Amino acid sequence: MSWDVYIYVFFLAHVKFLFAASIAEATTDLNFLEILFSSTLGALFCYNVSFLVGRFIFLKNNSFKDIVIFKKRKKKFKKRNRIIIRIKNSKLGYLILCSLAPVFLTIPIGTFIVLKFYGHRKLTYWLVFTSIASISFILTFINHFIFN
Repeated sequence: MSWDVYIYVFFLAHVKFLFAASIAEATTDLNFLEILFSSTLGALFCYNVSFLVGRFIFLKNNSFKDIVIFKKRKKKFKKRNRIIIRIKNSKLGYLILCSLAPVFLTIPIGTFIVLKFYGHRKLTYWLVFTSIASISFILTFINHFIFN
């Protein structure tokens, strides 16, 4: 087997992690472990790169907050905003967002959302890291039994 198939699955996990294992199972001749390692490494590599970039943008580079171009308007606080804030501040919301945002959204967008809300917490990196690795195993395992 040539390396281009492994690289294909590696970068497929960057683009859409939720469907990477099923697309790889349907279109390639890789076995369970090869798909698992390729998609997990691709997802974790993309997560680490977007975590470092997002951390630089959200936490390190605060110089843009001092510049005011437009006059700030008073925010309207609607019922939807209250629900979002309530979920964001709860412990269960923290766990759900950290584990499911990178999976259902693309990994970079989900990582940026998690960093925007919970970038100041020390456990955030490891929680998302382990959830991506475990969800990668679960998705590959389920897809292996569906297609075989």
